[in-house]
Amino acid sequence: MAKVVTSQKRKKSGTKSLRAHEPFTSKELKDAKLVIETLLDCIRTGDIESFREVLTAHLMTLNKSKIAKKAGIGRRTLYDLMDPKREFNPELSTISAIIQSLAA
Repeated sequence: MAKVVTSQKRKKSGTKSLRAHEPFTSKELKDAKLVIETLLDCIRTGDIESFREVLTAHLMTLNKSKIAKKAGIGRRTLYDLMDPKREFNPELSTISAIIQSLAA
């Protein structure tokens, strides 16, 4: 039987493809009471774009699994809300569950 030829050694992945992780460090984004007030103000004024931006920024500072468990919704639902490529049209029950879990 002939000897099996192996491929060359694997090359190391380039660091150019890696992105540095810059977590949100703003104290305002971590303050749940301030975020809830801002979200409710956005609802009162009908500013859905600002609502989405504030909600997304705040959720990025939190553990999504814990928030999803507190709210009683799926973690994938939170990621879908944060995805800028998707249409932002959540149900009222989803939004109220998220706000209640942030207030708790």
